Amino acid sequence: MIDQKEFDRLAPLAAQWAKSQEKYILRHGVALTADQKADAKKAGVKDVARVRVLVANRIPFPDDKELAQAARQAQIITDASRGVAIGHGIIIRADSWRDRELLLHQLVHVAQCERSGGLEKFVNEYLLDRRNSARNFSLGSLEDEARGLARDLCGEAELARPSA
Repeated sequence: MIDQKEFDRLAPLAAQWAKSQEKYILRHGVALTADQKADAKKAGVKDVARVRVLVANRIPFPDDKELAQAARQAQIITDASRGVAIGHGIIIRADSWRDRELLLHQLVHVAQCERSGGLEKFVNEYLLDRRNSARNFSLGSLEDEARGLARDLCGEAELARPSA
């Protein structure tokens, strides 16, 4: 577990890395499709038009070795990560592009970021939530919300489908 001193040192680096990643995604990502925009609204995103998605072969780690190690240790980004939301930018691994529940999960994080008052505030809130929850072997309330809402929204879509 990361101690308070290390957390205080790494959190600003994480926020700086997140800002640069969001800027890159917003510049190179694609806008949501009509169906994805509808999902974004259901997930609580206010500024749907700003969201961009970038498909990549892998989710990038921070260049800073200590920050990358902390991300792995806290399981925020791992080699198995299939998606990550950074502000209004979302990176989805190419082999998971069609996973609606994964995209919904990331859209919930976008909505959480908007609610928190911006990327830097959200990064700090998210990291604190993960750090404090690790003591209880949980991924945190923000992850719980994202997983639960994404699962519920996908379940609603299944129920709305006409049976054959």
